[in-house]
Amino acid sequence: MGGLRRLCRLVPVLGLLLSSNAVNAGPLPFDLQLSVPPVIADSQAPAGCTVTYLIADTANNDLYAARMRIASAETDSPVNNRLPCPATVPPRVALRALDVCTNRAGEAKYCVFADMSRGFESEPDIRNTSENASRCASDKFSDIGVACWMSGKLSVCDVGCGNSPNEAVVQARARCEDKQQHSCPITATVPVSGP
Repeated sequence: MGGLRRLCRLVPVLGLLLSSNAVNAGPLPFDLQLSVPPVIADSQAPAGCTVTYLIADTANNDLYAARMRIASAETDSPVNNRLPCPATVPPRVALRALDVCTNRAGEAKYCVFADMSRGFESEPDIRNTSENASRCASDKFSDIGVACWMSGKLSVCDVGCGNSPNEAVVQARARCEDKQQHSCPITATVPVSGP
């Protein structure tokens, strides 16, 4: 009997609740005034790992710097305000770097790594280039450089890493002249990390 009395008291309250919801029936505005906050970067945070490849388009003698950001592990500790890069870089990262050239050159066969073997001028093929020597990692170097000589209309190049543009060029020129047995007067550098 007591339960029936309580139920009878709840019926008018439920009726009021249902009738008040009927007034608000229909689509409600979905704008919750939630705007995307701006991205805030910590200017004092250590620089993340960037691996920069130099890629050559042999058809046009164009050179591309392909930068790849590599996520660091939570346990990594910065050295000189730089987070470490992995000891080995997966081959798929190098293939993505080649895509930068392929998308512009149109034909993959003209895109090679910029560190070239001796004799590249007679066999300008990716198999005669070095993926590992064509890259620099930001945990050790700030700049990547290239030095080349001209074999007819073909640039034959080698790559060097350094902690200044001048050091990168000196390293690239020394590598090129040692491997190619030619003077390598054509040089260029870019920073390893992007802007």
